[in-house]
Amino acid sequence: MRRRLTILMCADLVGYSALMGRDESLAVASVQELRRDHLEPVAANYGGEVLKRMGDGWIISFPGVEAALDCAEEVQTRLVDHDVIKLRIGCHIGEIVEDDADFYGNGVNIAQRIETEAPPGGAMFSEDMFRQLSETRQQELRDAGVFKLKNIAQPIRLYQWRPANLTTAPDAGSLPSIAIETITVAPVSEANTALALDLHDGLIQHSMRRTGITTIDAAQEPDTPSVFLLRGRLRIAGERGRFMLTLLMRETMNTIWSGTYEGDTSDPFAFFDEVLASASADVRLQTIQHDGLRLAHLSDDRLSVSELRARAANMFFRQTHEDAELGYAALERAVVLSPRDGMALAMRAQTRMNRWAVQYDPDDQALFDWIGRDLDTAVAESPNSDFVFWARGSYRLKMLRDLEAAKQDMAHAFEVNPSFLGVGDMQAQISLLEGDYDGALKALEDYSFKGSSDPFKINRLSIAARINLATGRYDEAVGFAREAADLKPNDRGLQLLKALACDKAEDVDGHAMARTAALSLEKIPSLHTARLTLPPSAQWINDALHPEAAPV
Repeated sequence: MRRRLTILMCADLVGYSALMGRDESLAVASVQELRRDHLEPVAANYGGEVLKRMGDGWIISFPGVEAALDCAEEVQTRLVDHDVIKLRIGCHIGEIVEDDADFYGNGVNIAQRIETEAPPGGAMFSEDMFRQLSETRQQELRDAGVFKLKNIAQPIRLYQWRPANLTTAPDAGSLPSIAIETITVAPVSEANTALALDLHDGLIQHSMRRTGITTIDAAQEPDTPSVFLLRGRLRIAGERGRFMLTLLMRETMNTIWSGTYEGDTSDPFAFFDEVLASASADVRLQTIQHDGLRLAHLSDDRLSVSELRARAANMFFRQTHEDAELGYAALERAVVLSPRDGMALAMRAQTRMNRWAVQYDPDDQALFDWIGRDLDTAVAESPNSDFVFWARGSYRLKMLRDLEAAKQDMAHAFEVNPSFLGVGDMQAQISLLEGDYDGALKALEDYSFKGSSDPFKINRLSIAARINLATGRYDEAVGFAREAADLKPNDRGLQLLKALACDKAEDVDGHAMARTAALSLEKIPSLHTARLTLPPSAQWINDALHPEAAPV
């Protein structure tokens, strides 16, 4: 047995299986071309040794970090305009153990996992390798964030490279990052300063639970660059506290969002819990919304799995049918690249479920089974994700009507992140199905109907209107329905909802206006009045909001 420390490169041909299905001879020719003209000859020029060939994949050893980087850059630059071949490359420093038959080592496993996170046409490098590069060469790579790689105990920070013509946008290829500054406080006192420090640490902890963003404590690392900068100020007057947050684009220092949270500070722990939950939720929404332009110049087939997930999230926040379909396509691509990526599977399942609810499609057991398999795999692969548990809980509630299982998943999501955005509406529907009308309304009251910057405000108003309808609170239902329809007057589903609420509340004028508006609009599904999970006694609400329904 021989041991040696080496630079490991893993590479594979993207879409090889699909290509084999379409054109076997072209797939074989592509692998031969890589061996003959591109990957293997270039690797040999930099001292690379092919340790193993695996059909469409390679494991190559290099004598030094810069040799591996040079090889990756040259290979991908030469292939950038190739009509068929798209290669993913991952590199890591690791020790291998060799005998006469094979080689082994945890470094090989890590390199293979890193390769699956690389974008097609680009390369990904471990932090261990990055640290061995000269400062000049380090500047060629971009921080891609911290990744939890499958079967690797500790999270690993990765660095990404793309050819020059694929990195024309600012920060292209880097994971979005947010730096959180020390919170200023007035007046200064020991108690106020302690509360401000708790809020600062809480924001960092909540942000670090997220996937898809790098969190920086600007109090400890003031010079570390970031995409976003979060500033906070806490003011205390008597037993009232006001916590103000400002989110900036760090490069330009332009303010893109601000929020204010107030409460009673006589119980600082309760103030902390309430304010932190709302603030963290808002920051999560805003950073996802404003991250869409980072990779807008690249097509889906140029993006890595994590980038495809980020693109899909941004598309969904736009709340249009077209963007929802584009987001779904991005997730389909992500699952092709990494079939067991838990977050991509959960997002794809949730999107497909949303389409079923928005279109009021009939029950389809094959669809239900497919979504269920995806979500079970997602939970197994990403057991620490609030979103994954929430998505499965939503599936169990909406498609299976399994209340106990849904409640269990919601409890897991809440345990991971008490401020997760989706828990409120699901809890309201669970309570409604259980006949706990007061509980359903309390869950809705706990929603914070924030300003127009909240992309889900209309959805939340719509849910509130329908649950009030289901509980016989017709005047309250009118208020929520009217506000939702006023925000999006050309949405037929919202006009149907307003007409229904006004009819029940005997608001003759409001009913006539909403009915006329609904009759003038095209019968297309509404994203804002998707089918809810309601008790049998309230199914008339879903019937009245079906895309093909006539206004009451």
